[in-house]
Amino acid sequence: MTPAITQSDFIINQPGCGQKLHVLPYPNAYHRIVLRGNQTNNQFTIIEGLIYINEEARLHYHMNEDEMFFVINGTLQFAVDGKQFCARAGISVYISRSVTQFVRNINSKPAFFQILFAPSGREKFLETVSIINDNSPINSTQANLLALNHGQVNLGEVSKC
Repeated sequence: MTPAITQSDFIINQPGCGQKLHVLPYPNAYHRIVLRGNQTNNQFTIIEGLIYINEEARLHYHMNEDEMFFVINGTLQFAVDGKQFCARAGISVYISRSVTQFVRNINSKPAFFQILFAPSGREKFLETVSIINDNSPINSTQANLLALNHGQVNLGEVSKC
């Protein structure tokens, strides 16, 4: 793997670059931090990863960050502010902070995506929750408290359609 190329005013990340983290409570839910806040003048953080069939980020909202999903491959089901829809490859979904959201893969091959969080800082939560998700059984109470301490309110599950 070729590392990122960093200059004072630009960064080139090669495929597969970035810190790999276990961000969701599923065995294969590893995502990568593509760009960190300290690389973007604290403007944004970008992560990427796969969501496998029947995996989801449960209903929640962020108090501190706006979120922009870029669906690169596959299809994801979203519920944003109570409205459900599917987003295929090539579709982008912007979600303002404090708006409820969830995303799941209901019937697609593994869906590949990138997420931009603005402002930056989301990587701090992801690094810490990864430690919880690496230890079985996963302590969901601890994960929920950690999320709250990082400005994320977890609300529960959304029924499948």
